[in-house]
Amino acid sequence: MVSKTLQTRALCVLAVLFLAPGGVHPRAGATQIDLWFAPDLAAYRVLVDAYRESRTREAIDGVLALETEAIHEMVDAVRALEDARVTGTDRDPYPHEQVFRAAAMLHVDTASALWSIGRETAAAAQMDLATRWVDLGARSPEPDGSFRRRWYLGVGLLVFDRGGWRAALSFVDRACEALPDDVPLLTTAAWLHEQVALAPVSPGDAGLAGLREAQDVKRDDLRAAARHASAALAVTADATEAALRLARARTLLEEVDTARELLLGLVGRTDLPTPHAYLARLMLGQLYARAAEPARAERLFREAGDLIPEGQAARVALGQLLDTMGDRRGAAGVLGFNAGAERESGFIDPWVDYLLGAGTGPSLRQGLRDEVRR
Repeated sequence: MVSKTLQTRALCVLAVLFLAPGGVHPRAGATQIDLWFAPDLAAYRVLVDAYRESRTREAIDGVLALETEAIHEMVDAVRALEDARVTGTDRDPYPHEQVFRAAAMLHVDTASALWSIGRETAAAAQMDLATRWVDLGARSPEPDGSFRRRWYLGVGLLVFDRGGWRAALSFVDRACEALPDDVPLLTTAAWLHEQVALAPVSPGDAGLAGLREAQDVKRDDLRAAARHASAALAVTADATEAALRLARARTLLEEVDTARELLLGLVGRTDLPTPHAYLARLMLGQLYARAAEPARAERLFREAGDLIPEGQAARVALGQLLDTMGDRRGAAGVLGFNAGAERESGFIDPWVDYLLGAGTGPSLRQGLRDEVRR
């Protein structure tokens, strides 16, 4: 339970940090004298201000000098106060919410610094603080494209970059529970579950029984990928990346008929982004190639190659198919073109993006930093 003393301190902080002189409406950038601050809370606000002024290293060093439990108590006290309610709008928040957002980003960057020197446990503790601060800005309903939605996605990708597949899965799955209608988060969760399922297994000392158990875990991850992708499609039928990931999960689960139906629907559309149209043809062509329907597979691989001429995955798939059909000359021609192709469309091969992600995390997080520093 939060002490009365700490609640009083937090109330002073809210009154001083968030209200402008002369009325109930806060004024951006409003400041008050330190007389109103309890000493421990004043020190924390100084760090948040330093972060908002782009003195990031100074702010991170200051956060690392504080006890994480003391910061948790600050969050507890703020959450207990009616005065902490969200006001303004997501795009034009009142100053107190900007402080919450800045604190969240400060702890994210502190976690990143700790990950870079191998202090994973300490980084996780900073991420817990960051999540609690950003959740103080939760709205019902949560606006599309809100700061909090973008924060969860950008930070989830950071956890992947720093902590790997499983750490990212844990974070993004929790984010999907907090925002169950968020299509980018659901699609990212589907990607993470799929890639974890495809990771190599080391037999170790477990023997055959251990391998069987690992296969069961992989199938569970594929089912989770399908679940998340289906949830994204339930929000909007335009979630074409989610449809591709659902088809891929169904294929890996050997539910080929369902996968083929999904992909045929995508191939038949004329409004898909070029990378998604490419991937739909590549995946469907692979299904037909495995089903010993080479003519259909060849047509789809050629269509994919026409969409993105330097797309290596489609060219390699076509070359392999022609080779299995006995057309060695045709295969050599296709693969020779692939080796010498110059980039024209500006796309990385969409298959690379599909497997590894598009690398949007850094730009997402920089945009969030810029917002809290306005």
